[in-house]
Amino acid sequence: LSSLPFFAQPSRPAQQPAPGLPNIEHAAARLTRAAQRQAPEATAPPSPPTTATPTPPPAPAVFDTTLDSRSDLPWDEIAIIRDEVSRELAAVFSESMDIDNEQREQMAQDHIVDRVRARVDEQTRRPGEQRWEAPMQNAIRQAVFDQLFRLGRLQPLVDEPGVENIHINGYDDVWISYADGRVEKYGYPIAANDRELEREINMLASRSGEGGRSFTSARPRLHMDLPGGARLAAIAEPVATRPTIVIRIHRLVDVTLDQLVERGTLTRQAAAFLRAAVTAGVSVVTSGFPGAGKTTLLRALADCIPAEEKIVTIEMERELYLHKINDRHPRVVALEAKPGEGERGSDGRLPGEITPEDLVYDTLRLDTQRFIVGEVRGPEIYAMMQAMQSGVGSLSTLHAASADDSIDRMSALMLSRGNNTTPVYAYRMIEQNIKIVVQISKIIDPATGKPRRVVTEIAEILPGEEQNNSRPVASQVFRFDRSTGSLITADMPSPRLLDELKYHGFDTANLGV
Repeated sequence: LSSLPFFAQPSRPAQQPAPGLPNIEHAAARLTRAAQRQAPEATAPPSPPTTATPTPPPAPAVFDTTLDSRSDLPWDEIAIIRDEVSRELAAVFSESMDIDNEQREQMAQDHIVDRVRARVDEQTRRPGEQRWEAPMQNAIRQAVFDQLFRLGRLQPLVDEPGVENIHINGYDDVWISYADGRVEKYGYPIAANDRELEREINMLASRSGEGGRSFTSARPRLHMDLPGGARLAAIAEPVATRPTIVIRIHRLVDVTLDQLVERGTLTRQAAAFLRAAVTAGVSVVTSGFPGAGKTTLLRALADCIPAEEKIVTIEMERELYLHKINDRHPRVVALEAKPGEGERGSDGRLPGEITPEDLVYDTLRLDTQRFIVGEVRGPEIYAMMQAMQSGVGSLSTLHAASADDSIDRMSALMLSRGNNTTPVYAYRMIEQNIKIVVQISKIIDPATGKPRRVVTEIAEILPGEEQNNSRPVASQVFRFDRSTGSLITADMPSPRLLDELKYHGFDTANLGV
């Protein structure tokens, strides 16, 4: 028994039972006592030594931590063990609610060890049945744990190095896109069928503990953040022919402008310009297509905010995670909108709904120094404008093809809201509140043939002419030169913006002046 893997020293210190809980002993101790009870009272005398060469034991089954090995597991057995452990934990937790997450996970590990060991004992007693070897037992224990506390059968995909996006069109049609541009089909199903896949995603939504997030035919649309820095978007039947899910994994959460310079995303001169703009409290919008790197760039810009300033992030689904970078952002309030559920009231809102606009209104009284409004896809445009009108530097992201196109995009979002908004009013709001648009794109590097994310332009928003409804103009300060594959200077910033940047340490030599 002492050679079994779970007799090894655990990686984390053992947790003391929570007050009021029954004393749950480690599985190893119980097995040791069981072995002692089953030992015969008298043992046969040892046989005399023999000179015959002993038969070597069979080689253990080879099992590693590759994606294929973590995917090719007895999932039916894993589901049974998960359900057993879940029922046992529910019985324990019902006796005492004062249990933190770390204690829950440690208790679950103990119960998982017991259940896997019981399965192995059954296999040993059945003639001809293959016994799970120690490496396989470890993999099954981890898979059960992932089913209870992580992403289940999706966890190996999220853990795979280099994976950026997971595209799912039904339980058996899964594609993986990597950071180096590879797109490969995953060779294993992620559920028994489409119905089970929907149930698993709905379980993830309900496990988050947020009301109003579910994934069923009655509520076929789901957007949520996942543990570990990933974001999920899903559409269920009957809106989609099969459950359609995209998981985007954010690998660069703790990132700086200097690191993006090293990756070739922008030049050092452009980074100095943006750093001074953020320090000066200038409102900046990062623009680009999905997957271009807008959120990563926004995190790098947020890194330039002085550590003593209080930051409030407002998102539909959390994906910035600035509140987890305590060493550089010690004063972050991370807020997430709540979708609400039920029938809409006379005001057009769902019961329990909390919009980004509501959050901006609430946080204006919290002595907020910086607002960061996450991805703007619709009504969030008004939250972004309200944040920028508050007089503090604000950061946001937007879907648009260019800096100039972002003006029309923001105007269209404002006009779609109605409320007697006119193009002239929308243009005036944009010109007054937004100073810089940073366009980022994902291109194919001609030198390597691999995808590369680059800033393609940095533009200042300037007032437009009256004969064109006062539509603002995006004046390029930096533009992307395809011949060199890098940013070069274009037009000079306005004197007012340039004075602000110089006051906050910007060297005009970065503009070739």
